[in-house]
Amino acid sequence: MKKALLVALMGLMTIITANAAVDFQNITITLKNGQVIKYDASQLDHVTYVGGEFGEEGAVGIKLYITATTSEDYLYSQIASIVYDTQESTTTTFTRITSTDQLEAGKRYIIVCENKSGAMGGIYNTNYRSIVTSGITLNNGTATVENESDVSIFTLGGSTSSWTFNDGSYLANPSSGYLSSSETDENTAKWSIAFSGNNATITNKQNSTRVISFNSNYNDFYASNNGGTAVQLYVEDNGGSVIPTTVATPTFSPAGGTYSVAQTVTITTTTSGATIYYTTDGTTPTTSSTHYTAAITVSTTTTIKAIAVKDGVSSAVATATFTINSGSTTDNNVNRNALSSKYDKDKYMWSLEWPRINETDNNTWVVKSTSEYGVTFSLEWSNSLIANRWTCYTMHNGNNSNTVSRKDAFAEDPELPSSTRSTLNDYSNSGYSRGHLCPSADRLCSREQNSQTFYLSNMQPQWQSHNGGIWLRLENKIRNWDEICDTLYVVKAATISDVTLNNSPSAGIYTQKCNNRLPVPKYFYMAVLARTGNTYKAVGFWTEHTDDAQTSTSLASCAITIDELERRTGIDFFCNLPDDIEDAVEATYDSSFWNP
Repeated sequence: MKKALLVALMGLMTIITANAAVDFQNITITLKNGQVIKYDASQLDHVTYVGGEFGEEGAVGIKLYITATTSEDYLYSQIASIVYDTQESTTTTFTRITSTDQLEAGKRYIIVCENKSGAMGGIYNTNYRSIVTSGITLNNGTATVENESDVSIFTLGGSTSSWTFNDGSYLANPSSGYLSSSETDENTAKWSIAFSGNNATITNKQNSTRVISFNSNYNDFYASNNGGTAVQLYVEDNGGSVIPTTVATPTFSPAGGTYSVAQTVTITTTTSGATIYYTTDGTTPTTSSTHYTAAITVSTTTTIKAIAVKDGVSSAVATATFTINSGSTTDNNVNRNALSSKYDKDKYMWSLEWPRINETDNNTWVVKSTSEYGVTFSLEWSNSLIANRWTCYTMHNGNNSNTVSRKDAFAEDPELPSSTRSTLNDYSNSGYSRGHLCPSADRLCSREQNSQTFYLSNMQPQWQSHNGGIWLRLENKIRNWDEICDTLYVVKAATISDVTLNNSPSAGIYTQKCNNRLPVPKYFYMAVLARTGNTYKAVGFWTEHTDDAQTSTSLASCAITIDELERRTGIDFFCNLPDDIEDAVEATYDSSFWNP
């Protein structure tokens, strides 16, 4: 018999008592936010009501014990309904996944071979149909399993770098190395699957391995030794989802302290999907406070308080006070990006990573950001030249985590005018790579931020030998520098018009355009500013863009001062620094600090 119980909203009690465990086979909890939590008896030790039976006055929630001692708590105030079975469910529904990004630890999966001939290259054959097709009905991306005992259902464990598919029912035949349901040796009852980017290797206990690969062009998996037929992964609908019992306290970058200049403050939390709220008036933040969506300008002494919230659960309050002692510096720089209402991106233009904007050309400024990690990068786009003038971004402890893989989702930027934006056709068969400025590898903290780096507005036509050669070496060098300071402010660009070399004008682009539309730069360059407390250091890098990896070129030979970089490009970098600091850090670079 199946019972469906709509949970009444009772007032939360301050005294919580536990009642007897629930006798159940399967349980499904639907939260008010639409999330569904689903377990069967094999996944839980027991279930306990908290504060009374369902619907009783004073009842406050339910505990699901993953083991005898580990539990997940759900308040009735979060729950819309609870359904549990007193007998085994006869069907289970799975949904086809179309990207390795959808793999999630704790959820259950099945492998479906849509064409058995050669599929899995030895892991599947007609004797072992139960792992893939027997008892499975496919219908437009949905797989229905009539009886779970007829199929091999894997629970995903581990992390994105090394997933494991564990199943104790379908074993590896010692004589053949195939997956079989006829063997009984428990030592052969496990498969493992290890992912590297979009590729995975399945290994059974007899060390028989086959490759599953994901084809991003067709949103399709395939498997065998050398390519192969279609192999699909399906995930159980809403299976294994949980809401957090705790949410990580937000952190600030930079940390609170005394500073001589205005600060760009970012707020992050390690709880994925949490929303951050903050105040700047000293009051305790709630979900009614300001929603954090982008870095905060702190130009006067300010105390920021923040909380992170996910599924109704709040973190502890984080507090940081920023004391701005501007009297120690002078700043008469008329070239600073002014704070005004003149530009729609003005609230970002004061940030230290921004160069001086070009107000005389037909330019557009774009800022990519996410609610969880703030600004991904900013850029200036020349509509008249159809080219990126520069991309700038920051690197610090709040956004340097490596939690997702490269997305490879190249796309036009919808924030640019349709007639002057770059397109995929501009690069197709051109002989040039789509060269990132803000690299994908610098934005692996979240799927959304990584995807944003693949907008074509963040690209320049680049020979792959240069892109994967000296440019990559410089990017890797910079990626490690966020460990030697509080924050790195980075500008990356390429020349899209004439430059000045040895005090003389010189061509900054090649005569031949990329597919007769996009200018091809003759030089790529970077400007980097490091801040630790009130101490700043800066360095520039200049590389000639040739069809050569330049493996013998030392990075030290590419290093120049910011003053020299400004002379060559005509761009005023780090213009938002106070004059005395800007003049000092741009005149020289400390080779012992940067160690290029």
